[in-house]
Amino acid sequence: MTQLPNWFKEMQEQAKTLVPSLKLPKADRTTIKNWAFETIEVGSEVNDKENKIPATVSHLVNHDEQNIVIVCDGVVVYKKLNDSFDGVVVADLTEALTTYEELFKSHFMKLTPIEMNKLVALHAANLNSGLFIHVPKNKVVQDVLNVVYVQETGSLMNHTLIVAEQSSQLKYIENYYNDKKSTINTISEVIVSENALVEYAAMDRLHQDSTVYQCRKTAVEANGRFLLSLGALNDGNTVSENLVALVGQGATAEVKTVAIAEGDQKQNITVNIEHFAPYTEGHIVNHGVSKDNAQLTFNGIGKINKGMNGSNAQQESRAMILSETARADANPILLIDEYDVKAGHAAGVGKIDEEQLYYLMSRGLTRREAEILIIHGFLMPFIDDIRSEVVKSEFLKVIERKINA
Repeated sequence: MTQLPNWFKEMQEQAKTLVPSLKLPKADRTTIKNWAFETIEVGSEVNDKENKIPATVSHLVNHDEQNIVIVCDGVVVYKKLNDSFDGVVVADLTEALTTYEELFKSHFMKLTPIEMNKLVALHAANLNSGLFIHVPKNKVVQDVLNVVYVQETGSLMNHTLIVAEQSSQLKYIENYYNDKKSTINTISEVIVSENALVEYAAMDRLHQDSTVYQCRKTAVEANGRFLLSLGALNDGNTVSENLVALVGQGATAEVKTVAIAEGDQKQNITVNIEHFAPYTEGHIVNHGVSKDNAQLTFNGIGKINKGMNGSNAQQESRAMILSETARADANPILLIDEYDVKAGHAAGVGKIDEEQLYYLMSRGLTRREAEILIIHGFLMPFIDDIRSEVVKSEFLKVIERKINA
């Protein structure tokens, strides 16, 4: 087994001691104190490192597609990158802590310090998987990097660190997948340097008996751009925090989320864009569907701090209810401490519009066909942003399954 640096082991020990004293993250309108976040199982060591696609996720990957990385239980089991990624670091956790130790250490857990909350500390104390992606200065990667995280044994404590240096560009898609009961605790830290652009898309497919905590935290420096598209398609109970700090003048961020909650599932999704510099822009769009006995909650937060003049915070959260016992909440929050700014929000929760149904049915569609067509249109803001045709196809299949179940 590779000897890990002392600073990393000391950080894990410190995190372990902090866990009992820290609070759970805030999940407005969802009670999470009895969720099994602390039920953590140690998985089996992956010995087969042959460069092949695991059968469990073969449907998520086109064998002819370039630029694929598959991480199974913490080990990179498949890696295929073309020349467009020359000079870009794509390393698993062990390689990051050894080959790229100083570079990795200078950014690791800086946006999500271990004292942030109980689940972040649990993550750090039990970290068993991860990926470090570093795009050097002025490097523009035109192709899309498609990463699949697979959890087959034990609990998954995965950390993704993306650093896009000055004037660089990266397009990144991630998929999380498992097919059994487990505890999932994942953190992504993204640093968008001056004039850099990161386009980040995520689609999560996690088992109905999984308990999931996800935290994505991004810092965007001067004139940087961050575009985040989330497909929240987990079947298990989920707390998802998506936090963006606009720290440089002219920084912009746009976060689009699509969520489907079904069965007895609870999904609590927070998107928070905070303005720490003037002339920054933050846009939030949340669209979701709740059915059966499920509970879906969107917390949209736009915060403009004092002195951040010329900034713009906009958000829209809308949810569609497909059954009498389903619940959905859209909570728009604007925290504005400056006068010379723009800010606005829109929120709505309701059933499918009967007039729309009538119009489509008058054109020959059955009621069910009309409902599905309306739902597809409602969710399109995310679907249009998916750059991988394989991922887009899988996303549409999941929507079909969830809506027709």
